[in-house]
Amino acid sequence: MMEVAERTRFEDRVQTVRDTLQERPNGQTDWVAFYREILGVGGLLDELFGTGEHRQLFERTEEYALIQQMVAKLREKSKMARDNGDESTRVITVRLPESLHEALLSEAYHHKTSMNQLCISKLLQVIAGELVPSDLKRRNKERAARTRSTRRAAAEQNQQNEQNQQPEVRPVEPTEEVQPNPLAVGGVPRSHSFTDSMTGGRPF
Repeated sequence: MMEVAERTRFEDRVQTVRDTLQERPNGQTDWVAFYREILGVGGLLDELFGTGEHRQLFERTEEYALIQQMVAKLREKSKMARDNGDESTRVITVRLPESLHEALLSEAYHHKTSMNQLCISKLLQVIAGELVPSDLKRRNKERAARTRSTRRAAAEQNQQNEQNQQPEVRPVEPTEEVQPNPLAVGGVPRSHSFTDSMTGGRPF
């Protein structure tokens, strides 16, 4: 039941887009104003579909393809916003390899247009999310790698500190045992010329 209700609401929103496109003034030639009203941030599609799953579903419809065609036709008829003063322009710097730059120049030449017009056309097109490399994922991987490296270094440092704090245990050298002198009496060595008690203490 909920799926039916969701589908009905989605179809109602698509119908709102159809009605808005049909009510568009025929003489409108400013593609920038049209883009801002329909596709821009806070525009009609943002209000009706947001930026989630419903927006992705709508971008697969015929109505969305029609919007893209209308933008292309309006760009052919209208002047750039910087010429008529309707909306200011912004400049971005894109770093790209030389081979890609040459390919874009060649493509612009074959379409008989400028590099600026070609790049704007490409920016207006819908691209699949899985085809866009995520800087966030890359930064998360780099951050995780740095964290692992930091933890490893801290663990090695802690292990080194523990080894430095342990007291050095030196082996006890055995002391030389003093053997009793068999020639000593009462700790006094006997003389080689000893006396005989029978001779009155005279040496013999």
